[in-house]
Amino acid sequence: MAVPLLVSLLYQEWYSAVAFLIGGGITALAGGAAYRLCEDAPEPQRHHAMIVAALGWLVTAAFGALPFIIAAYVTPPAVLESFVPAGATYQSSLLNFQNPVHAFFESMSGYTTTGLTMSVHEPSVGHGFLWYRSQIQWIGGAGMIVLSLAILRQPHGTAGISLYQSEGRNEKLRPSIAGTARAIWKLYVGITALVAVYLAAATFLVNPGYGIEQTIFDAVNHAMTGQSTGGFSTLDDSIAGYGSYAMEVVHIPAMITGAISIPVYYGAVSERDLREFTRDPQVRVLFGMFVVGALGLSAFLARWVGVPYNGDPIGYVGRVATSQAFRDGLFQFISAQTTTGWQTSAIGDWNDGAVMFIVFGAMLLGGCAGATVGGIKILRGYIIARGISWEVSRAFLPGHAIEDLRIGQRIFKRDEANDEIRAATTFAFAYLVLLVLSLFVLLAVLPSEFTLADAIFEVATAQGTVGLSSGITGPNIPVVAELLFIVQMWMGRLEIIPVLVLINSIVRR
Repeated sequence: MAVPLLVSLLYQEWYSAVAFLIGGGITALAGGAAYRLCEDAPEPQRHHAMIVAALGWLVTAAFGALPFIIAAYVTPPAVLESFVPAGATYQSSLLNFQNPVHAFFESMSGYTTTGLTMSVHEPSVGHGFLWYRSQIQWIGGAGMIVLSLAILRQPHGTAGISLYQSEGRNEKLRPSIAGTARAIWKLYVGITALVAVYLAAATFLVNPGYGIEQTIFDAVNHAMTGQSTGGFSTLDDSIAGYGSYAMEVVHIPAMITGAISIPVYYGAVSERDLREFTRDPQVRVLFGMFVVGALGLSAFLARWVGVPYNGDPIGYVGRVATSQAFRDGLFQFISAQTTTGWQTSAIGDWNDGAVMFIVFGAMLLGGCAGATVGGIKILRGYIIARGISWEVSRAFLPGHAIEDLRIGQRIFKRDEANDEIRAATTFAFAYLVLLVLSLFVLLAVLPSEFTLADAIFEVATAQGTVGLSSGITGPNIPVVAELLFIVQMWMGRLEIIPVLVLINSIVRR
């Protein structure tokens, strides 16, 4: 919390600085005490590591909520009013965090890189908290466990591997897990810095009257939330706050970079060969889905916004390409597929077909495994699809044929292939079961003005750590639904299994 403290001091937001100082002090004392108590603890086994990861994310989100709560109570009304932009008639969103559940929700949404928010008017929380929200998403993107392995105490052997894998990571870039963690963070920092420079330069060119200070502040914050595929924004109404089609296009690459697997970047840098991107099957599928999905969503939205078809297919395509339907379809599909969650359209006003298309066509699968994205992941979907194809093709092979399965550049023997397919399908099934159960809970408490499509969308966005909203999430959300989304974000970020291991360990006691 030291950096948000400095940002608050820089912008003379004294009460926000006090909140970060107190919150940081409490966190440091608790962390120091926990470290001393566990300093001589034996190396954790795999199930211990999963329990540590599950509890670690809960505790991190709980301590991360402290500055929100403290600032909401200690900041005087006059100072809160000064945070509200001139001419706006709403009150500061910091007041929402007088409710501790809202503060915990915001922190969990940040660290899990979801992007659902109780800060309904983001500029009204002040620069310090805008930075803090972006920072916790950026840290959560690469993972708190990876961070701890990279710069804090470094477990070796099976302990390090277990902690690393407890966040759903399997790729080792270096011989040791600590070395892999450092490599991930070096790449992560470097890509984020490049994205920040790109966004600043592009904003200067596209919107030169925006102001140098605000351009740099927005660029750095959006680089952090874009690379983490988190989706928090410094603007009211997210990226729609720019009111510019060009600025929406500018932010599309910032989402895509976060959805590509870190090992692919590592391969491209270490081999000095950009063809690593085209060789990776996940990247190829990702861009293919962008094209097909953006066109498909635009077609659904074209019906909603009323682009008429008069029998001329070429003219119709031209009208759609320049319409609001294509503008929204392009940006929102990529935002959903990458699980970034930047929003430029009122999704709650869409027709049900468009809502279901973006859920099942983008949000469920998400981006590449090994990136900061949520969802089932493209790699698992690719493995399941290749497995189905493999099973069908085996029916036509002679009995003595070698039944190997090729996935990307790797070739698996029959037993190995069955293990890969089983793991992918097991996770996908567990993911869908959790989604359906969450839907039933939400429907039991959902206000009548929302539709079934809205409910499906909202549980999918929470569990997939996407952050787009149909309008259900907000300060007036039913408390049961809010707690449900907190659990979904937590389980979705850790890929379900560590949380189930924690629950099983509690029940078995």
